[in-house]
Amino acid sequence: MSEKKHDYNDIVFIETELSGYRRGSLKASIDLTAGRIAWTDTHMWNNDFVRALSAQMVEHIYKNLPETELLSWASDYAKGIGHLMGSMTGSFPQDWSVVIHFSDGDVLKAYGVSNFPKQWATYRRLIEEVAKTSFRLR
Repeated sequence: MSEKKHDYNDIVFIETELSGYRRGSLKASIDLTAGRIAWTDTHMWNNDFVRALSAQMVEHIYKNLPETELLSWASDYAKGIGHLMGSMTGSFPQDWSVVIHFSDGDVLKAYGVSNFPKQWATYRRLIEEVAKTSFRLR
């Protein structure tokens, strides 16, 4: 990862995954350049899809990403302080990961186990708006 400051408008691709023991995994891959979302649900294979995103939806994503504080997750968790910023999962352990690709080729990664970033609920709601389905393990 480079030391330069990234901007939300420079994001071109985001891949987010949730997984839990004996609960499978969910993966949402949002390609902002191509305007599409790919969804993979290992617990319910017939829920997999690829869907085009309208220009308005891509604009909606860019507009709402700063509210999630997504870019701070990678640095907070890399510094070892992410667990201080977030909240524990409720009923069962879950792993989460977010991989962010930028227009200059840089990639940021953030991940955790049983401890979500403070703005996870905001980010999850944005994914659910884009995918039109729930982003929660069953």
